[in-house]
Amino acid sequence: MYTPRHFAMTDEHVRSLLATAETAQLVTAHETGPVATLLPLTWRPDAAGEGLGSLVFHVTRVNPVWKEPHLGEALAILSGPDGYIDADWYASNAEAPGVPTWNYVTVHAYGPLVVHDDAEWLRAAVWDMSDRFGYDTDKVDPDAIERMLRAIVGIELPIARVEAKAKLNQNRTPADIAGAIAGLRSAGNAPLADVMDEVSVPHAEQRHALLADIRGRNLGQVRPPVG
Repeated sequence: MYTPRHFAMTDEHVRSLLATAETAQLVTAHETGPVATLLPLTWRPDAAGEGLGSLVFHVTRVNPVWKEPHLGEALAILSGPDGYIDADWYASNAEAPGVPTWNYVTVHAYGPLVVHDDAEWLRAAVWDMSDRFGYDTDKVDPDAIERMLRAIVGIELPIARVEAKAKLNQNRTPADIAGAIAGLRSAGNAPLADVMDEVSVPHAEQRHALLADIRGRNLGQVRPPVG
């Protein structure tokens, strides 16, 4: 994934998306070609706090994605807030009309795909996911639970590396970003507005201050005309 430096995500923001993303596109490569499967997930942080942990999924037993041999690593694509940015929201657009864009946050997590066909592992994974989404599995008949557990297979992706990108107008001026945030809120896209407020505003303010300092230094070095 092409990621300019000003769109790179910090480790903190990567972990935040891993913890909050509800689904991922799990992409696996096979001899017959690539396969993409949309799955709900839970994230298990690394116990030692040094790595990025694992993504945990489950699929129905008849799904061939867990049985067919995999070629290389698997890829899980997690998406954060995204949305259309109207160029008219930019403060600069009144004098210098530009073009609209699309802002987004995404993490691409790579790693080996580990299959779990153990009942206790599956039970813990299903309970964790049910708890995450607020469902009380204890009200389900135990025999029905056992039948359902036999009908699924667990999949775990220990994260070996990530490519993470937050394209959030960091290359615009603070005034343009403020306008985009206000436009998003009026359009009802508060999640994207919130992440821009957190990420883009400090970046733009720092960038603006740095450019102002450079311009000030350059002006100070201009010598007055002789004569």
